[in-house]
Amino acid sequence: METKWLEDFVSLAETHSFSRSAQLRHVTQPAFSRRIQSLEAWAGTDLVDRSSYPTRLTLAGETLYAQSLEMLQALQSTRAMLRGHHVAGHDVIEFAVPHTLAFTFFPAWLSSLRGEFGPIKSRLIAMNVHDAVMRLVEGSCDLLISYHHPSQPIQLDSDRYEMLSLGQEVLSPYVRADASGGPLFELPGRAGQLLPYLGYAPGAYLGRVVDLILQQSGTPIHLDRVYETDMAEGLKAMALEGHGIAFLPYSAVRKELRSKKLVSAAPREMSGLEMTLDIRVYRERPHGNLRPKGTAQALWEFLAKA
Repeated sequence: METKWLEDFVSLAETHSFSRSAQLRHVTQPAFSRRIQSLEAWAGTDLVDRSSYPTRLTLAGETLYAQSLEMLQALQSTRAMLRGHHVAGHDVIEFAVPHTLAFTFFPAWLSSLRGEFGPIKSRLIAMNVHDAVMRLVEGSCDLLISYHHPSQPIQLDSDRYEMLSLGQEVLSPYVRADASGGPLFELPGRAGQLLPYLGYAPGAYLGRVVDLILQQSGTPIHLDRVYETDMAEGLKAMALEGHGIAFLPYSAVRKELRSKKLVSAAPREMSGLEMTLDIRVYRERPHGNLRPKGTAQALWEFLAKA
């Protein structure tokens, strides 16, 4: 039996919905249903009354729900005590940050904090957006920093997690400059002459935002995907070598735009080929025996005031 099955079950008991709980637990609904079935197989009895809507628990399910709350709380308390023994890391703030923000936003943001808030000991855990969110959900970091757009929201229960806004980022198409300083390739391209496109790998958060930009464009865009990767820094490197057009965060290309190594791939008269994203920081709300580190709490209070 896995503890995540108990967490799934508690979520289902509280939402009364397989689909809603699957969203909150960041898994597909079929995968979520299989985990509930695995828990029932372990328990040796039905825990959910599937003949009713909204979903209700059986008597056995009600018993396990109450016990699950106690078990999970005990595990969280034990984990907090064990972490408390790790004195060397007690004043280190652990950040889970998607790769792109780890390279672009985070270093400069941390520098500004040190000037206003004071010295900070930090540990950066860089990964994709989904895994970074799971780090927070599983209690394996103090703070999560991530992008947010209404079309691609981070599915975190507001009753359990709280959020602050840190700023904004603009995603736009860029390309290497040619010998005259103009774009090596310029949008929108033509049906018979596709432009080389450097895209994000399937499932990447920024890739989904770029897909939305292209779908909403009032002008047909003609692109030929010639390369893909998870990270914006990888796309930037390929764009600098002249391999094609890449949609990149402004903070990632600021220096290259100043040195005119990269330029916009969209003509001035062509609008709608950019998207503004929020940059947000999340944490689990303090409750019960769960108390954030003193340094993490002080930083959150500073950010809230700022």
